[in-house]
Amino acid sequence: MSLALVVMLASIPGLLPASPAPPILPSGKTAGSQVTDAAGGPFEEAERLFRERNFPAAEPLFRRITTTSPHYPKAQLRLGTIYYAAGRPDLAETFLRTHLRLQESPEGHTLLAGVLLNQGKFDPAIESARKAIALDMRYARAHTALGMIYATMEDFPKALSAFRNALELDDKDANTWFLLGRSYFLSHQPGMAREALENALQLNPQVVEIYSQLAQTLARLGESSRAEEVFNRGVEKNRLRTPPDKGIHIAYGLFLAGLDRGEESCEQLRVVTRFAPQDPEAHYELAKVLFQMKRFAEAARAADRAVILDRSDYRIHYLLARIYTALGDAGKAQEHARNAVYVEQQ
Repeated sequence: MSLALVVMLASIPGLLPASPAPPILPSGKTAGSQVTDAAGGPFEEAERLFRERNFPAAEPLFRRITTTSPHYPKAQLRLGTIYYAAGRPDLAETFLRTHLRLQESPEGHTLLAGVLLNQGKFDPAIESARKAIALDMRYARAHTALGMIYATMEDFPKALSAFRNALELDDKDANTWFLLGRSYFLSHQPGMAREALENALQLNPQVVEIYSQLAQTLARLGESSRAEEVFNRGVEKNRLRTPPDKGIHIAYGLFLAGLDRGEESCEQLRVVTRFAPQDPEAHYELAKVLFQMKRFAEAARAADRAVILDRSDYRIHYLLARIYTALGDAGKAQEHARNAVYVEQQ
């Protein structure tokens, strides 16, 4: 499974509060305004802010809860949740383990499973998810976490079973429907994938990734017109997203290339090179399409940019070898062919 897919699965917010958290600044300070103690004390105020998804403002208040407070275990759980949402798995693991040492909970073990998955610690992640289920078999998010782990490990039968268990307990969770649909797609069951992804989209029509995955599924089913319609709807949603999602434009570009609509494909891929100029994938895919269109000089510029950004991808070197062969530059073609073999063998 690709690294991109591992990160995507591990970062799906199905284990977290419904809305994404504002970022916590690298300094440890928060992006939110300073908050004074409420009449009920810092914990009650922190809980209010947490429920409002104002994680940056809640974080320093939870940190003020001392070890002697009866609220200390829950404050550690909240801090683990906040750092999981902020993409800080090392800190999240520390706080969650403190919480679980003091007070075991299905929520704590489930979040820890997600944190461990983010760090590639698959066996401990499975153990943590199973502990959550043992504590409460009806805690749907624990089953979702277990499915995420198995999907990342490409054990799709177990992943599908776990996601279905989660949906039997909570069939209104769009994230779990999405993960179920993607697992069906990756296990070559596009008909089942379509049904799950349509459920996900009906429950949450704001998530760009659902449009992208559904469109790719429809394309695999041979429903090109419907796939294009869904891609266009997703791209419109993506205009409102900050930062935009690169995946839908790349997927749409590859879809259009497969229909021999090279100019439109390049247009989608160039969107990504503009808002994410340091991302090698879009430059590489753009170079491939330009090469197929026999626009070799433009393809060389795009592929050269991709290889500068990522010299460890043998596919870029192989493509450059083909491009420079077409351009009649035998020296550069041979150089990239050697680099491709060397990188692939590493």
